[in-house]
Amino acid sequence: MDYFNKVRELIKGVSAELVDFSQPRDLARTPTQASSNFITNKEQGDWAENLIMRAINEFFHNFIAVKYGKSDDLVAGEEGFDAFYQEFQNELDTIGKRPDLLIFRKSDFQTDLGLDISHIPHAKITVYVKAE
Repeated sequence: MDYFNKVRELIKGVSAELVDFSQPRDLARTPTQASSNFITNKEQGDWAENLIMRAINEFFHNFIAVKYGKSDDLVAGEEGFDAFYQEFQNELDTIGKRPDLLIFRKSDFQTDLGLDISHIPHAKITVYVKAE
């Protein structure tokens, strides 16, 4: 059984009392400011993500890591953050949280899309990123 179908089977066992996805999500308020602790943690996470990506791409001959999850540098309080945040919330409702990195076999890697597909609308890359 491939990964996608395995996850679908596992989801069937989750009690509807735990999470009822048929219920609409309450709209989240856009945060208005980011704390220095948040910014520090974000920077450390970005550093670790880049380190892992570089390590995979430099040392694994049959695999390649690609940025997939949202990786904008905007934080709460900056210009454009409100639109970014609302777009992110809509994506969460549609497809869920994107993993930060995807790892492809080099034979499956589409060079025309590059190493950062985080800004490409999901509808355009659904087939490419679907786990098999």
